[in-house]
Amino acid sequence: MNIMFEKSAKLKINLTNDQRRQLSSIEKIKNGCMQDNVIAYDIYNEGELVGFVMARQYSREGWFLWNYAIDKNYQGQGIGYRALVELLKLIKEKFKASLISTTYIYGNEAARKLYEKVGFVETDVVEELGCHEVNMLLKL
Repeated sequence: MNIMFEKSAKLKINLTNDQRRQLSSIEKIKNGCMQDNVIAYDIYNEGELVGFVMARQYSREGWFLWNYAIDKNYQGQGIGYRALVELLKLIKEKFKASLISTTYIYGNEAARKLYEKVGFVETDVVEELGCHEVNMLLKL
């Protein structure tokens, strides 16, 4: 597996309906890509576009993994895990991050398992009107 990241300005991958519900809207992603404290990358494996990631810096050493998805045609191959490991290395080395936080919508077991596999731990659950998310944190 040869994972590479290339700067991006929009979401270009194929998503399942469930993925669409999990990620920010296309408009939010597009606007987010233009913010100074946001990084967005297309994820490539062996030259093929396989995923997309966005992260936002919220403090000098802290980042929030905002949107992360693997193209529906490349799921179940271990690419999501490998790409996330490489992304965490990149954020630590290039941006000097020591903390990464993220959330997943309660019930999204695939996201929970992936984040736990790379070392994220659950910190709390947000239960508000229209929102049921789990917050997670990883110390790099």
